[in-house]
Amino acid sequence: MTKFFTHSLKHKLLFSFLLIGLLPFILLLAYTFLLSERQIVEKTLEEQFSRAGVMLHLIENHLQTLQKDASFVASLDMMDDILADDIDKRISRLLTKKALDYDADVTISVVNNSMQIIASSQANLLLKPFSLRRKLHAKQGKFIVEKSIYFYTQIYASFDAKKSIGYLILKYNLNNLRTYLTAQEGLHTYLENQKTSLRIGDSVKLHFLPKGIKGSAITDAHQIVYLKSKKMLPDFYLIYALNKDVALKFLYEFIGFMLYISVFILLLIIFIALKYSKGIFQPIEKLTEATREITKNQDYSLALEVDSQDEIATLTQSFNDMIHTTSAALKSLEEENRLRLKRFVQLIEVFNTIILTQSEEECIEVSMREIKKLTQRDDLEFSTREEPNTIDIYVTDFEKNEKRYFGSISLSLESIEDKNERDFYNSIAVMITLQLERIRLISRTMAASQAKSAFISNMSHELRTPLNAIIGFSQFLITYEELTEDQQDTVANIESSAQYLLGMINEILDIAKIEAGKMEAHIEECNVEELAHSTYTMLQPLADEKGLEFTLHIENLQEKSLQTDPKMFQQITLNLISNAIKFTKEGFIDFELTDDAENLYVKVSDSGIGISQEDLARLFSDFTQVEGVMQKKHKGTGLGLSLSKKMANILGGDVTLKSEGVGKGSTALFILKKIQSS
Repeated sequence: MTKFFTHSLKHKLLFSFLLIGLLPFILLLAYTFLLSERQIVEKTLEEQFSRAGVMLHLIENHLQTLQKDASFVASLDMMDDILADDIDKRISRLLTKKALDYDADVTISVVNNSMQIIASSQANLLLKPFSLRRKLHAKQGKFIVEKSIYFYTQIYASFDAKKSIGYLILKYNLNNLRTYLTAQEGLHTYLENQKTSLRIGDSVKLHFLPKGIKGSAITDAHQIVYLKSKKMLPDFYLIYALNKDVALKFLYEFIGFMLYISVFILLLIIFIALKYSKGIFQPIEKLTEATREITKNQDYSLALEVDSQDEIATLTQSFNDMIHTTSAALKSLEEENRLRLKRFVQLIEVFNTIILTQSEEECIEVSMREIKKLTQRDDLEFSTREEPNTIDIYVTDFEKNEKRYFGSISLSLESIEDKNERDFYNSIAVMITLQLERIRLISRTMAASQAKSAFISNMSHELRTPLNAIIGFSQFLITYEELTEDQQDTVANIESSAQYLLGMINEILDIAKIEAGKMEAHIEECNVEELAHSTYTMLQPLADEKGLEFTLHIENLQEKSLQTDPKMFQQITLNLISNAIKFTKEGFIDFELTDDAENLYVKVSDSGIGISQEDLARLFSDFTQVEGVMQKKHKGTGLGLSLSKKMANILGGDVTLKSEGVGKGSTALFILKKIQSS
């Protein structure tokens, strides 16, 4: 067996392939079985202790607040009415209101020195004796009877601080504490008194006995941590138990997956080892023959350092040389890629900055500031005179449809040796040119509809090409394994911003198509209920993220099938609901579908910022947004409502918007006339 390996490089190579391929897999399995479960359990127990501590802290604070409230109410001058002959109704009203404020099962009573209840938040307790008088053995304190905790404090006359006139007693049902206990699948939390076996919360049976102030236990089915109450609930433990199948679900699934594919991995490794060992062995044999020839001819200038008598030593040396060369090349490539990535990010940042400018003066001012920052030169200037060795900017004169000299930046590209750097600054010049033309086109758009349409089409198409390139390069860089995690995040942000910009451009193109009469409806029979559910599902996460109550009402929809263009229909509903979510800080969004014999009605109501009557009509104009605090937080093209209304008109319908005024919410109504099937 020894000769089988020592005298045959082919066999050594095959065995090495199998060993290298299987060893990491075997180690991974061993690690998973032996160490992963323990580490996951330790991490889970640490998180359980943290959450249980927060939960117990909230409960303690809540009970302390109740005790302080009881002391405060007892100190009120109104309590002097206890000394009156008749039952004081003012105190009962106060106690009733105070009990209602807690929104829980709480009873507050006042007893006189004869232990008779003379005022209470529960009317049926009046004039009855207080049965737990033996528990009142101090000026103030607390005690627990059955499932209730009692907070009591002695009441003194306001005119004589030493004269006791009764007690104020706050009875709190411990079941109220369920609101502080987490209840979800696979998790069990409860409070338990070890002396009385009183339990508040989950009723699951856990076979363990807590000891000490805190601790943990692991049973066959659960991971358990427990903490003992320090002040307000003596002898009570907070139990926090997590099902093992929940805590270790990922590990068990991963182990099952690894075992399942182990057979396939083994077969694949054997196949690859057999296939490639032969291809690798032949070059090694030729290389061995070459080294023998060098030794025979005594040409030591080409000598290879050999550490052993087999071919592996020679291959190792060659491989080390290759690694050294490759490493140097990779370092050079990595440095170049880092510089290119940095410039790429800077280009996007400059683009995002320039694109926000609203006037030609602002565009030039912002552009020069960004270029000075990139070049670290404060002597750069923008001039309207033509000068040599500068970056010239030519802007289209749309009146005469020709390029006109606009100005120049005093940066000499001839002095920059790197062609990529020259292209970088040329790209910024192109961005400036495009933004200047965009500003001019927007100005013309507001004056003439035809000029606006020409600008939209030209600007959108010119931006889509570099944006598609940016998206493509970003997606490529995301998959580049040499990038650090921060670089990956940066590139992901670039790709997300470019996608957002591309979406804005697509909206502009839709407006241009509509105004040019090139957008047509593709009518087909579709299920509007399914379209509504799809829209609701897509936008539900946005509403949840802002804590809004988002509901869909389709119970009054009579006919589910409708002849319309499903894409346009869904685009309109998406725009209306997105606007409602965007401009609603808190409250609700209602999405309702109803119909009659002639029309389908899609209504989107919200409790958002609302719109004044004078601004309602302007919102359906292109590039229009009403100024306000919420609008400044959500910048956009101002095309959403305009595009929705125009699409609705193409479908033979209309979109209207109603609001009672600023701060009173709004209602958008999409009316679509039904088309009878032929």
